[in-house]
Amino acid sequence: MANWPEIVFSDAEQGQRIRRAAANDELREIIRGVYTSDLRSSLPNIVRRNLWPIVARFIPDALITDRSAGPAMFAGDTLFVVSQVRQRDLLLPGLRISVRPGPEPLTDDTPWLGGLRRASVPRTLVENLAPSRARTGISRTLGDEELADWIAQLAQQHPPARLNRIRDRAREIAESFGAIDRFSKLDDLLGAVQGTRDLPKKPGRLLQASRDGRGWDPARLQQLRRLVDQLVTTELQPIAEGPLRRRAEQPFYEAYFSNFIEGTEFELNEAHRIVYDHDVPVGRPEDAHDVLATYQLIVDPEEAERVPGDGPDLVEILSQRHARLMAARPDRRPGLFKEVPNRVGSYSFVEPNLVRGTLEQGLPLRDELTSAFARAMYVAFLVSEVHPFDDGNGRLARLAMNAELSAQREQRILIPLIIRNDYLAGLRRLSRDGDAGLLTTVLRRAQRWSAGIDFSSVAVAEPMLEQTNALTDATDAERSGLHLLV
Repeated sequence: MANWPEIVFSDAEQGQRIRRAAANDELREIIRGVYTSDLRSSLPNIVRRNLWPIVARFIPDALITDRSAGPAMFAGDTLFVVSQVRQRDLLLPGLRISVRPGPEPLTDDTPWLGGLRRASVPRTLVENLAPSRARTGISRTLGDEELADWIAQLAQQHPPARLNRIRDRAREIAESFGAIDRFSKLDDLLGAVQGTRDLPKKPGRLLQASRDGRGWDPARLQQLRRLVDQLVTTELQPIAEGPLRRRAEQPFYEAYFSNFIEGTEFELNEAHRIVYDHDVPVGRPEDAHDVLATYQLIVDPEEAERVPGDGPDLVEILSQRHARLMAARPDRRPGLFKEVPNRVGSYSFVEPNLVRGTLEQGLPLRDELTSAFARAMYVAFLVSEVHPFDDGNGRLARLAMNAELSAQREQRILIPLIIRNDYLAGLRRLSRDGDAGLLTTVLRRAQRWSAGIDFSSVAVAEPMLEQTNALTDATDAERSGLHLLV
C-alpha cells in the first residue's frame, strides 16, 4: 500500500494509479481530480483543512475579496473570490467558492496561502460598497450595518493616522476602478467613526455603541462564543456543596489560595493572624488587606452567591467588589475601570475604552449554558479576558466563578498551590489557542478536591491539605513528580 499524502491531485501521469488506489479503498474522491487518503474524517472537514491548495489547483489566480476579505472570511458555506481564468463557481463538500470577474491583484493586496492573494483593507472597503443581492444564500458584499460595524472595528484596531491612510488609498482605488461615486459613502462612514460626521441611517450596533462610549471588542466576543460552544457539549455531573459545618474554614483557604496565585504570599499561620486577629505583618499592610478583603467578600452571605442578571449588573457587581478588594491600594483606583491597557507578557487584554461594552455584550452568552460549572467557568474567563481593572482581576474572576456555583448550591472551587501552574497554563491555552480542555480539567479536578476536604476546622483541614500535596509549591511538585491527590 502506498504512503499517500492527505490530499492527492490526479493528473495524466498518475491518473490510472490514483483511480486504482481509490478502487482498492486506499483513497476516496472529494471532487473530480481530487482525492484523500483520510478515509474516516468528513469530507467538509478535510476540505477546510486543505482548502488553499485545492482552491489554487482550480483557481490559481484567485483573489479573496468582497465580504470574504472583510471581518469574517467565510460567509456561511461560501468564499468569495475574483478570477480572470475561471468563470464558474467551484463546488466543494461543505463549501462553495463563488467566482466573479474583476480587477487583477494590486501591489498592496496581501499574499495568501497556496500562492493566492487577499484584497487589502482599502480595496475591500471599496468593493464592499458595491450593491449586491443574493438570489440564494448570503449577499456577496457587506450590508450597510455590517460595513459600518467593520469600519468601527478598524477604528478600534488602528490609530487615526492609519485610518486616514486607509481613506486616501481607498480613494485612489475607487478612482482606478471607475467607482469614485462610492467613495463619498465610505468617507462619511470613516468620519462617523472618528466623530466628525453624523451617524448614517443604519449605523450598526457596534458603531452606535462606540459613539455612545459602549463599544466592545468583536474578536473577544468571537472568542467567548467559541468557549460557549465547547462548554455546551461538556457534560459534568454537579458536585453539591457540603454541610455548612464542614465548610466552616473553607472561605479562609479560598482567600489564601486565590491571593497566593497572584503573588500575595504569606505563611499559613501569618494568614490566620491577618484574617482572624487582624494582625498585620510589618511592612505589608496592603498585601494583608488583599487577603482580608478577599475573605470578607467570600463570607459575605449576599456577595458569596450574588450573580449578575444582565451586562450592566455585571459591571456594577465587579466595580463594587473591586472597590472593597483594593480599598487599601488607592493607586490601583478601587472600583474604577482601567485607563491604561494591561497585558501579560506579549498578550494584551481588552482595550480600556472597550471594557464596559465587552462585559455587557459578553455576559448574555452565559445564559446559553445550563450547568453551574459551565456558567462559572465562562464568567471567570470573561472577567479574566477583559481584565477590567488595574489590579485584582484574577481574584475578581474567581469570586465571580464561585458565586455562580454557590447560587446553585454547588461546591466552590479552590485552586491549591500545587496546581497553580496548571491553572494558569489552562487560562493561557484558552486565551491564545481557544482550547478550553485543559482549564476544564484543572477546574473540575480542583472542584472534586475541594469537595473532598473537611474544612470544619483548621486542625482537621490542614493535615488533609498536607496529605493531598495541596500546599506543595507548583514548580517543586513538577520537579519531584508530585500531583494533587483527589
